[in-house]
Amino acid sequence: MTCSKLQPLALANTFALIDLILHPLFHIWVARSPNSYEWMMNLFVAGLHLQVTPFDTGLTHIVLGAVLEASAFWILGFAAASLYNFLAKTK
Repeated sequence: MTCSKLQPLALANTFALIDLILHPLFHIWVARSPNSYEWMMNLFVAGLHLQVTPFDTGLTHIVLGAVLEASAFWILGFAAASLYNFLAKTK
């Protein structure tokens, strides 16, 4: 049985693109409705008591954060696909 390989660049680009879309949406969500964001995040982690505090809503902050986070997700996607391909090698 052979495993199909993942394309590291494709997975990395997908991770980064998803993050570039979701990062600004989360900023908008928190800015518009912090209570619903707190409620939703408290559903995901047992014992978490998240409380939104004032944060920088400047465009530079949002763009820089999105680019840095997308870069980290790109590296994560590339590493995950490469690791999968390495571990999926068959003899």
